[in-house]
Amino acid sequence: MKKETTFDAMKATVQRISFAFSCFSNIILILLICTNSPKKIGSYKYLMIYFCVFAIFFSVLDIVIQPYILSAGPGFIVITEIKDTFLGPFGETCFLSSICGCFGVILATIAIHFIYRYFALERKGKLKYFQGGYLVVWLFVPLFVGTVWTIVTVYFCAPNDITLEYSRTLMKDHYEIDLENVTYIGSIYFVKDANGKSVMNKFALLGMAILFSIMGVSLSILAYFATKCYTRIKKLIYEGESSYTRNLQKQLYKALVAQASIPMFFIFTPIGLYLTLPLVGIELEISGEIATFVYALYPALDPLPIIFIIHNYRDAVLEFLGCCNVNNRIGAEDEPTSVTRHVSNCS
Repeated sequence: MKKETTFDAMKATVQRISFAFSCFSNIILILLICTNSPKKIGSYKYLMIYFCVFAIFFSVLDIVIQPYILSAGPGFIVITEIKDTFLGPFGETCFLSSICGCFGVILATIAIHFIYRYFALERKGKLKYFQGGYLVVWLFVPLFVGTVWTIVTVYFCAPNDITLEYSRTLMKDHYEIDLENVTYIGSIYFVKDANGKSVMNKFALLGMAILFSIMGVSLSILAYFATKCYTRIKKLIYEGESSYTRNLQKQLYKALVAQASIPMFFIFTPIGLYLTLPLVGIELEISGEIATFVYALYPALDPLPIIFIIHNYRDAVLEFLGCCNVNNRIGAEDEPTSVTRHVSNCS
């Protein structure tokens, strides 16, 4: 595609390391969930496994596509070297757009996690809506959101005359990329009219409005139930709940907040800035390079909060590593009214 630069080499290295560590850490977490989950965790473990499986899928997709997120003046462009395959031009565009659809899946999944946690904390029997066929529906929702996100991206960001006109010279001059030799998606927010005046590209802006609306709905649901969870946890101490139950709920909430913070920092903040800066007239080339670099770290880091915050999982890892003696650990389910946490003698 172009002469390899230091950034290209760093990007490739980070993607490979992230892919390997993501597969390792998520598989470890799946094993921990299956073998060391507290009994009280219920069907929530299936949501956690779902998140782990998706993180592995995201890593595989990223290492295959290896996208470049680049600035295209008053807009953006995402490029992959996948070209002239059996998928054909349209299939290759859909394939590249699918990694954008993953962002929608991530947000929707986190929002559903917070909904579950609130239902568990509320203790009004609503967890029945996360069992059986209901659970299947919940698991389908993120896939539906991701599919809609992908379709919108394909329709509004597929290669067109405007994108090609505005991006061809810029990509060639700044990045040494010939758009004829790559698969790309992109959107140009402002174009020149016959008089040379900059005017809005309504088609591109409509596409972005739809994507930001989907993101806004997911973030609003997430923020609402995260706040409700926090308020509810503060009230548990006055409702006669066992110390173990209170502590487990706090662990799960802290782990979920930490797990939600990782994609917010590594995906949605850099990608959000990258997409919105051109809208306000700021053409910052480095924003695309930062987004390209950091988003690949997400699936590798995402399992860590759960592994190290949930005591059962952390103790199992420490025991395996020989750092912790769990012979004296008190079983929480055997002591439902007074145990604050598992007791372990760690060296």
